[in-house]
Amino acid sequence: MLAGYGAGVTPAVAQGVAPNSGVTSGWDSALPAARQFIILTAFNGEAVLDKNTGLVWEQAPTAATPSWSTAKRSCVNREIGGTVGWRLPSVVELTSVQDHTLPAPFVPASVFTIGNPGDITTPGVRTGAYWSATASVDLPDNACGAFFNHLDVFTAGKSGTLHVWCVRGPMNADAY
Repeated sequence: MLAGYGAGVTPAVAQGVAPNSGVTSGWDSALPAARQFIILTAFNGEAVLDKNTGLVWEQAPTAATPSWSTAKRSCVNREIGGTVGWRLPSVVELTSVQDHTLPAPFVPASVFTIGNPGDITTPGVRTGAYWSATASVDLPDNACGAFFNHLDVFTAGKSGTLHVWCVRGPMNADAY
C-alpha cells in the first residue's frame, strides 16, 4: 500500500480532466507550448497536464538534488495537489516536456514555476540536470537524465545528485 491512501488523500485519478477532452495519450500531437499545457485546478494548481502526451507534471518541482534511488522513492512518496501516484519519468518523457523554441529551462514560464538557480530552497523548474527513471543498459551503476540548461541527454552515476521532477500517467516499461 502506498503512503497516503486511507488518510483522505485522493487516489491517482486524472481529476478535472474529462475523458476525450482533447488529451492525447498516444503521443500523436504536437501542440505549440501556448496550447500544450493546462494548470489543473483539481490539483490545487500544483500540477500541469501535457496535452501532447497525457502526462501530468509537477507545476513546481522540488529544489532538492537527491541520488537516483532517493529521487525514485521521493516521487513514489510525494503528494501533489492532494494526490499520490507519482513517479520518476523515463528519459523520453522528461525530454518531451522541453520546448526547444524557449530559452533555458525550455518550459513555458506562464505554466511552470521557474526556479532561481541561486536559491536551493524554493521549488521550480531549474536550468541544470534532472534524473529520469531510465537506467543505463551498458553501465548498471548509471542512469539517464536530461539537461535543462542545454538540450541534451546523458548518463550519470546513480550515487550522484541531480534535480528530480515527478510525473503521473501510464508508464511505458519499454522506455525504462
